[in-house]
This record gives sequence, C-alpha cells and structure tokens, in this order.
Amino acid sequence: MVTLPGPDRSPLIYPLTFATHHVNPQTTPTEPRWNSVSLLPDVKWGPLEVVVAATVTMLLVIAILSFGRAIGTDAGFDTSVASPYGYYVGLLSAALALALLRLTRSPYWPIMLALALGVGMIAVSYELATDIGSGTADLAGVPVAIISATAMSGAFVATGFSFSALLFRAPLSSLGFVSTKGLKPYVFAVGMWLIGLSILMLWVQALIWLGVDLLVPPDTAQKALDEAGGSIVVTIILVGIVGPIAEEVFFRGFVLTGLVKRFGVGRSLLLSSLMFGLFHIDPGAIVPTFALGLALGWVYLKTGSIWPAMFAHGLHNTVAVLIAKYATT
Repeated sequence: MVTLPGPDRSPLIYPLTFATHHVNPQTTPTEPRWNSVSLLPDVKWGPLEVVVAATVTMLLVIAILSFGRAIGTDAGFDTSVASPYGYYVGLLSAALALALLRLTRSPYWPIMLALALGVGMIAVSYELATDIGSGTADLAGVPVAIISATAMSGAFVATGFSFSALLFRAPLSSLGFVSTKGLKPYVFAVGMWLIGLSILMLWVQALIWLGVDLLVPPDTAQKALDEAGGSIVVTIILVGIVGPIAEEVFFRGFVLTGLVKRFGVGRSLLLSSLMFGLFHIDPGAIVPTFALGLALGWVYLKTGSIWPAMFAHGLHNTVAVLIAKYATT
C-alpha cells in the first residue's frame, strides 16, 4: 500500500452477489447477520498455516533485502545494509524460514526458489548498474531500489501460491481468482475505497491538529517516485500494479480466506487487516494500511473475487503517486 501525502459502513441491507461461483456458507445461522455474509470459498488451510506463511514471508523479505543491499555495497553503491552484516542477516533469515517450513512440513522449494530469484535479480542489477550520483545504482533508467522492491513483492505471491496450490492442491479460485458480473463489483470497490480514504483524511487531520507526528503517515508515494528518478511510468507499474497484485493475493486471497472458517467474517477481517498494517512496519503507516485493509477485505468478502480488491488497491496507490508527482511542491 501507498499512503497519500495529505489528509484520508458497509451496506448491511442485503448480501451482494457479484461473483459467478458458488461457495458454501462459512458460518452458522445463530451468528449475527453481518458476520455471516461472505462469498469466500471454503478452503482447507486455517490460522496455523496463515501464521506460518506470514512469518515465512517476513523472513523471506528480510533475506532478500539484506542479501541485495549487501551485494550493492560490495558493488560500490550506497545502501542501508553494509557488507558483511547483510549476508549474516540474510543467511539467518533464510535459515529460520527453511527451518520453519521443514518443521511444519510445508513446501519449501518454491520459497527458496523465490529467494534465489529475488537475490539473483538484484545481484545482476547491481553488477550492470551505473552510479548516477550519491552512490545511487541505476539500470537502464530504472533505480535498483525499484527492482529490489519488485523482487520483495514476489515473496507474497510465492508464499500464497505455495501454501494454497502446492500444500493443499487448491485451485486458483481459492485465492479469489474468479470472474465477476459486469462493472458493479468495481463500482462497489471504488465506493469502499472512497469511504476508507475519507476516514484516513480525517485521521491525518486529527494527528496534525494534535501534533502527533510519529503517527502521521509517511509519504511513501513520493519516496517511490524519488527512487524511480521521477519516472511516473516506472513508479505506477511498481506501486500501482505489481505491489497491489502481490499484496492482495497474500493478504486477502490467502490470509483472510484462511481465517474466516475459524474466526468468522468480522474477526477475520480485523485480523487480516491488522496483519496488513503491521507488515508495513512504519508506525505512521500501520493505521492507514489497516483502514485500507478493512475496505479491501470487505470488497473481497462481498464480491467473492480478488479482482475488484486489486483494482481498488491499485487505484489508491496510483492516485497517491499522481498526487505526489503533480499536486505537491
């Protein structure tokens, strides 16, 4: 997710039926009505697999980041992780991820392959890159920092597909890859995004008024734009397309779906959104990403398809980038 550089109810009258597939009820008739309306598929994985996959994903991201930046340092570029410490952290993170996968008898070769491909892509990029000033690596007009972020996004997709398709032999539809009827799901997604955006703007204004700078959302759109050398096309491809697809596959397609049977719709929505927020680490980004997670999760729950959620997520990030590019000084 990308937070906007400035200030950011779900209709419970009747269940929307946007998806074209049939799913089994996830809850019992005794539960509150709002907590029983869901079009998500009935999957075999549950909270344990969600926790393991989330932990492995975080370790994988740390390993790719640490290895990549250590390689960049050795190549003579200025990075935030110095060699050899980056290698130590990367090896430790990869070892912990592998140990956890073997301990839980989870598929490990796709995760290790994602690690190897991610690190390899970054290493080759640094070797072929040129210094465009201040130790910044650039490959054919694309900063290696952007390439590194793309490699890390692959960790979310690798883990989600590995645990669903390989461990439980589940079809792609189990991650929400199902067709929808017309434009209504996407209009609904945009509406939910606008509601979430309005709440976020009120939140930011309250923080500014109270002087709580620590929780003010960081301008990640401007940061990504700076890393891309101001290239609007490269930035939108990364944060408006690649990032949203990867994050929706994991947080909505895998995590939210895996929690619903055990915790019900309401608590699963809260838990998956909280995890989405915590993965962004920065204190100022947690609340905005949590709020966005609630909106995107509700879109997925009500449409039964991951596509509208991806669309709304990509729209949010793209708007943030466009504002950072053209509406700020």
